Amino acid sequence: MKLPPGFRALTIAGRAVGFLALIEYVPPSPIVYAELAWMPCMVSARGARGYYIAKMYVDSRDSLEGGRELWAIPKQLAEFSIGEGAATVDTEDGAHLELALHRRGPALSLTAGASTLQSLGLEAVRFRGSGKAQTASGGLTVTAASGMDGWLGWPGARRLPALGAALTRFEITMHPPRRVRS
Repeated sequence: MKLPPGFRALTIAGRAVGFLALIEYVPPSPIVYAELAWMPCMVSARGARGYYIAKMYVDSRDSLEGGRELWAIPKQLAEFSIGEGAATVDTEDGAHLELALHRRGPALSLTAGASTLQSLGLEAVRFRGSGKAQTASGGLTVTAASGMDGWLGWPGARRLPALGAALTRFEITMHPPRRVRS
């Protein structure tokens, strides 16, 4: 997996843990949109750590522009069809994904946070979000995929059995990005 210069994948026994996430931002979110993010691994660079976003698709131009400008996230446009138990995503760069969405058991109220680390020239941009969510066991399964040759780390990715989460309701605070120089 080729990462930006100065970025190093954090691995356990030579394997990285990544995420494929489908998120719907609904009111009272200031921007209502859908998002698909492929984060193949956690990385470290310039003394900071976070998940590296290799691909992110959104159906909102405001989200696209804000993500690129504020957080150096390589957002692209896509069309989403999200229904009960299934979703389809068609991206502007030709990828097509069909997803099965599932949830098991009751949802619990959890507090959590996540961070990303992206390359922007000579800097790294670290973004952090924190909040609370109603979280159940579950997740998504890719049932069909095509046009994903350019997805960093995707060809060797394997799903971890029984691992995943379904956030049924969440409130998140997007903290200001932090720029890190070497």
